[in-house]
Amino acid sequence: MSFEKLAGLGRLVMAVALLATTAACATVVGGTTQEVYVDTEPKGADCSVNRQGANVGYIKPTPGKVGLSRSKETVTLSCNLEGYEQSNEVLVASFTGATVGNILLGGLVGVAIDAASGANNKYPERVMVILTPASFPSDEARDAHYAGIRQRIEAGAKAEIELVNTRCSSTNRELCTIEAKQISDARDKALADLDRRRLAAKVVPA
Repeated sequence: MSFEKLAGLGRLVMAVALLATTAACATVVGGTTQEVYVDTEPKGADCSVNRQGANVGYIKPTPGKVGLSRSKETVTLSCNLEGYEQSNEVLVASFTGATVGNILLGGLVGVAIDAASGANNKYPERVMVILTPASFPSDEARDAHYAGIRQRIEAGAKAEIELVNTRCSSTNRELCTIEAKQISDARDKALADLDRRRLAAKVVPA
């Protein structure tokens, strides 16, 4: 075999090796699975996790964590607790942007692999599910109930963020900032959900 052919073959082998190494860039950066921390208000609920009609996990009881494979498909979190209505929380997968590295390093092959595996998507890492009592005897009782929950959510999130900042060192400040934002995002979503549930709650005078 001539030198030119050997050189060409060498370049081809190197190119294939580079694609194989970088094609799973998002997979290496984020992995193909993730943990989702689930809490409920009140605590102690049983939650099933379903995707495309199939069960993919349980939390019994809350709070707890569930491991999920990354996917672009939405997940439904169904939580039950005696005396409360069933709550169905939809978790939407979001694009992580990790495949930018694939485009730069490995071309579109890596993007295709990440898209097929779901590695370029992730679910919210923290979820707070607000459970609605079957009914309230009055508007005042309803509003007082949800005001108490609001205070507990805000106080709990503040305490968690303060704990993150207390434990944080100068070498992992960026990670601490990310964790604190995850807590505040979960708090804001829980408060928005709380307002929706207050307005939809049943009031049945005695």
